[in-house]
Amino acid sequence: MKWIGLTIILAAVIPLSDWLRHNPRQAPKIWIVVGMMPFLMTVAHLVMAFTLLDGSPLNYYVHGAEFSVLDALAIAIYLSLPDRRVSLPFGLPIGLYLLAVVFSISQAVYPMAAAFYAWQIVRMLFVFLVVTKACDDPRVPSAILTGMAAGLLAQMAAVIWQRFALGVPQASGTFDHQNLLGLISHLVVFPFFALFLAGRGGWLPAVVVPAGAIIELLTASRATIGLAAAGYVLVFVISALRQWTSRKAVVLFVGGGALAILVPVAIAFIALRGQGELSGSDEARAAMQDAAWLLISGHPFGVGANNYVLAANAYGANVAAGLSWTEFAAFVHNAYLLVTAETGYLGLVTLLLLLIRPMAVAFRCGWRQHDPQGDLLLGIGVALLIVYIHAAFEWVFVLDLTQYMLVIEFGMIAGLAQRLGYWQRRPYAKGISSDLGAVPSRSRDVTGSLR
Repeated sequence: MKWIGLTIILAAVIPLSDWLRHNPRQAPKIWIVVGMMPFLMTVAHLVMAFTLLDGSPLNYYVHGAEFSVLDALAIAIYLSLPDRRVSLPFGLPIGLYLLAVVFSISQAVYPMAAAFYAWQIVRMLFVFLVVTKACDDPRVPSAILTGMAAGLLAQMAAVIWQRFALGVPQASGTFDHQNLLGLISHLVVFPFFALFLAGRGGWLPAVVVPAGAIIELLTASRATIGLAAAGYVLVFVISALRQWTSRKAVVLFVGGGALAILVPVAIAFIALRGQGELSGSDEARAAMQDAAWLLISGHPFGVGANNYVLAANAYGANVAAGLSWTEFAAFVHNAYLLVTAETGYLGLVTLLLLLIRPMAVAFRCGWRQHDPQGDLLLGIGVALLIVYIHAAFEWVFVLDLTQYMLVIEFGMIAGLAQRLGYWQRRPYAKGISSDLGAVPSRSRDVTGSLR
């Protein structure tokens, strides 16, 4: 069955690319789908593997040589784009991290598992390339944001149903875990909050921001809720320093009142998990980190990407750290420790370079650009910062869903910064459109009213 599905997906690539070449005005519709895709992959089963790894799937976060509908869309879009050279501002750090992952194959307990994670990074690099090149079209960021907004609103409906109709204490939407939903929500909410504060984007930011707050509360995740609050404050402070307006004064007043209401609500939702469950979670996390440090001290070059669970058990790290046998298939809840344990200190250094560079560009370019594109870049910069901090409490950073969202936003940063002349070190050209929503009238979306 999977081969039939793969055949259908690949067979659709050429017709779709041909349609896009002949109908360039319709491109925003495809980019809306791209923005929605990470929210649909799990529930719609839009990922397949050419071949699967042996053993329990719980042992791996990449289960085989995977290929998704989003990958196929990226190929179709790439084939439809104008034939021109495009630089990849963050291509070098992504390539260095890929080299660290490839090197870890030689250290792996199960080399094939590490190779499949390397293949995942190759897929992410290609998506990044396509988004970067496509963002030369000012309609593309708007369309991507619209798709992300649609995905987040669908998650809001799902978590409300799960919490109040099904009685699920920690709602996860259509994702496998509430922590994954919480982390990904940051990447959507804060760019929209920045646009909302600037009075840009029409009605959609006013819907997305409260939807994000609802999702964060209903995950009942301490890290998600705490970091979300920090993110809202940081976006507000940056926006206020950028330019103070009466709109922001109103937001400050209303936000203060909302905070007084939501803090007790958040505490109540977290308390529903029970003190025993919270304490047990903290103890398990501490033991997992001890196991990861044992692996790192014994294998400074790593135990192989996608090999953490196998290595932690094979080398006795889980037993030595005192983990319960029920946690023997668990990944350390710290993405940086996980990466270090699997790909060594080389992997950690290259990952940090990869993460810091786009964020720095988003902040610097966004601060210089006094228009909606600048507000958007600053919002994305805050979103990345909050996600990077969140990654110190979760391992889901290495999942394809998280990485798709990251590389799409990396591509938006790279594309917007290039179009704004950031790397030419010159004042931004007055002729560059500041209207992120320059889309055909039939495709009005998130930034359609930015003029």
